[in-house]
Amino acid sequence: MSLFFRKGRSKNNVKELGLSISRKYNIRAGRSYVVKEAPPHISFDAFVNLVSTAAEGRGKMTGLAVTRQHPDLVREKYALEKTPIYWLATRAGEDVISPTNLGILTHKLIKFVEGASDGVILLDGIEYLVSNNDFNKVLRMIDQVNDNISQSKCSMIIPVDPRAFDQRQMALLERNMEKLA
Repeated sequence: MSLFFRKGRSKNNVKELGLSISRKYNIRAGRSYVVKEAPPHISFDAFVNLVSTAAEGRGKMTGLAVTRQHPDLVREKYALEKTPIYWLATRAGEDVISPTNLGILTHKLIKFVEGASDGVILLDGIEYLVSNNDFNKVLRMIDQVNDNISQSKCSMIIPVDPRAFDQRQMALLERNMEKLA
């Protein structure tokens, strides 16, 4: 079986089978989190932990990942079998979103938030989105998704490489989000 073999995966909100580990991140519903890091190890660790473990009073969270990394590599590295993963790339294909099409990205994220009773989004690749769009357009997209999250039981994790942004841009990214780790 090759690394890039595609299995039929449902786009429905499905939960991972789970790992034999405990929940180690306290992510609150209706909140978005920014993680200053490069590469995004803490963000992926938190995301995988949330979709793979149950917390007291909460079951496993339903996840949706958007990343610059190829989905098959992410699935292999983090043992994600059921979680939908969208790839930010300029090529066409299944589960691929163009970095210049913020409208489709926003639609997919909001649709997930509206359909998930307890979900978490990992939005990896903000630097790539900004390099293909205006910073203010990307910020408006994040704010729009964040508005929907704040009225739901979902959460969002956004890893950010602080070297890619100036102080003003980092302040704008962080203003409506909490810091994780």
